[in-house]
Amino acid sequence: MSTARGCGFATLGIVMTMLGLAYDPVTALKLGGGAYLLTALILILKAWRAPGQPFRKTEVWMILDEKQRPHGDIAQWAIAKARAEAFYHFAYLSTSAAMLLLSLALLWRLVGLA
Repeated sequence: MSTARGCGFATLGIVMTMLGLAYDPVTALKLGGGAYLLTALILILKAWRAPGQPFRKTEVWMILDEKQRPHGDIAQWAIAKARAEAFYHFAYLSTSAAMLLLSLALLWRLVGLA
């Protein structure tokens, strides 16, 4: 949930920047594709670092109710694994969006609309 919220804010920023460049669609599409690739890179780096972060300092731990929290031995493994999977999932979605936007920019340029 926390990763989805963060990626939602990133998407909002990317889309608003693209709308600001609506007068030049190819540039807007390229910028959006590049921004999504950067987002994916950041998410992959966060996934690599997830196992080393103390579980008690993660937002996931803070969101869980006292009754839902796993025992400390299991919590580090479970929370790190869940966070890494979420980061990789959203990195995949971000990369897919980047491929779509960059393909549209290329197609736009090839068709000669720009």
